[in-house]
Amino acid sequence: MIKGKNYTIKLCCISATVIAVITTIVLVTLAFTVFKRHDPDLVLYPTGLAKLQLDDFITQDTITSEMVMSIRNRNHGSFKFENTTSHITYDGELVGWVPILADTIPEQSSMNITAYATLRAKKLRENPKAINDIVSGSLNLTATATMRGKMSIMGIKKKGSVYTECHMTMYISEIPIRGDSWCWTKLEI
Repeated sequence: MIKGKNYTIKLCCISATVIAVITTIVLVTLAFTVFKRHDPDLVLYPTGLAKLQLDDFITQDTITSEMVMSIRNRNHGSFKFENTTSHITYDGELVGWVPILADTIPEQSSMNITAYATLRAKKLRENPKAINDIVSGSLNLTATATMRGKMSIMGIKKKGSVYTECHMTMYISEIPIRGDSWCWTKLEI
């Protein structure tokens, strides 16, 4: 009878150990595959540039232009971010801003955010290098933003930040004015 109890206890311990090992393997595999953190993809479309003219850069103190930010969240969790402001610089000097309103980017999906950039054309005109670029027909700007918020994965919420840096070239001598951009993003949780 004692021999049977020992066998049952051993079998129970072995079964519990096997289940614990399998559970650990599954959770580690999920952590390194499905729940691995991915940086979001960001594409900037300066849609309002076509409405601007070269004269606007010469005669206006400030210029407002619509832009669309397309953000793709590749993570298995949504990201809810707070209001923030993107700062636009030329040659390291602040020349504009873009207010970005709070929103939530659903898990594994894309969304477009429409925002309005305000450029201080007067500040650009005060910079001799910018004047040369305007006359030559293209202007290189950099926009940076930090989007602070919370990442929610399976009901677990963690604070995080998305850092973005976009480099834009505005071809202001072309009619209509157009722009190209490329962006770098980093998600930290």
